Amino acid sequence: MNHQANADLHTYMNALAEKGYFNGSILVAHQGHILLKQGYGFANVEHQIKNTPSTRFKIGSITKGFTAMAIFLLQEQGKLDINDCVSHYIENYPNGDQITLYHLLTNTSGIPDFVGFSDYWTRTMRLPSSVDRIITSFKNQPLHFEPGEQYEYSTSNYMLLTKIIEIVSDQSYPSFLKEHILRPLNMNHTGVDDGRNIVSNMASGYSVWENIIHTEFVDMSIPSGGYGMYSTVEDLYLWDRALYSEKLVSKESIKTMFTPNLANYGCGWAVQEAGNMGRLACHFGDINGFTNDFLRYIDRDITVIVLSNFSFTPVMNISRTLAKIVLGEKVPVPPSLSPLQGLDCSKDLPGVYKLENGQEIKITEKQGELYITVPKMYGALYKFKLIPYHASEADIKFYTEFVDERVNVDLIKRGIQYIDDNGQVYHGIKNDL
Repeated sequence: MNHQANADLHTYMNALAEKGYFNGSILVAHQGHILLKQGYGFANVEHQIKNTPSTRFKIGSITKGFTAMAIFLLQEQGKLDINDCVSHYIENYPNGDQITLYHLLTNTSGIPDFVGFSDYWTRTMRLPSSVDRIITSFKNQPLHFEPGEQYEYSTSNYMLLTKIIEIVSDQSYPSFLKEHILRPLNMNHTGVDDGRNIVSNMASGYSVWENIIHTEFVDMSIPSGGYGMYSTVEDLYLWDRALYSEKLVSKESIKTMFTPNLANYGCGWAVQEAGNMGRLACHFGDINGFTNDFLRYIDRDITVIVLSNFSFTPVMNISRTLAKIVLGEKVPVPPSLSPLQGLDCSKDLPGVYKLENGQEIKITEKQGELYITVPKMYGALYKFKLIPYHASEADIKFYTEFVDERVNVDLIKRGIQYIDDNGQVYHGIKNDL
């Protein structure tokens, strides 16, 4: 089974990579055996440096699992208790006598997420900061609900946990992780990016607007224990293996960490039942120019790690498809489509198309080429070239550059069918200008 799965995994990923639909590194393992470990595309586009399994990527909120582990380590050292209130460690913190460390770990504190504040994208993320300054930015905001009553994902919780780790351990967050987690597990290519020290073999992050572009700047003094780490697929697999053992903490602590609370969120991990796949512990992570997914099918001991340095990569779709392949499922691969040459479709198609879900997509023309502008995660807009591969009097069909999507335009009804990179189908009508 592993031999066939190995071949099918390579076939699927090679198909994505050859068509320019994946840029990053992948590791897939089953019951301790690595089935696929490979880099695709470029770690640095400018210098044509290729991704490899040892390329370092910013892993975004996958960091939260390490922060949670640090808290449980300190609990086993007798230096804190996850049921303690925040006020026990940070004096005069608003509502600190109602919010416990467990509330922070499980995103049930009610503290608003500073990453969602209106000035985060335009100002906060671009300027040097510190854990203390970030905490100051949200500490006096009203709670969204009583602690423990609801779930709401908020990185603010993990910034507070970062501060508590530093107070209790009398070490910096990066230093504590290195001494108590990374070094014991031989995760020698993993750390916390401060944005100042040079990290060798680190991928550059990219986005797309017509062509591949640099992503928006984020000052790495900000994320820390919320979303500030970097790692490799190889190191994250060492992390995965350790979570099946008692190398760091006891089975009891591991059980608590991976027991879902509200909305299927445990401590630094989302934990849910995945049908015949059994229990799934996972976490998505993204930060400007990088998007990642880490799956651990605990009952079947299947691990899938997808790290990409292209911000729009549909990593969650790719990771789950790879898991299906491990279990022997046949999955479709992107077809080979031949572009039509000399087709002039730039006159009638440009315009705004309103989809049935209320969103709008725009088709524009530039120097004889057509482009589609679409909103993706967080409402961020991307602009991809449309490449025609079928044309008739009734319709024209396109595929997009850089991402596996389809656009079918009905010339008679002035309608559009948009199939996104997750296979979701949307229909829309061209707005009259």
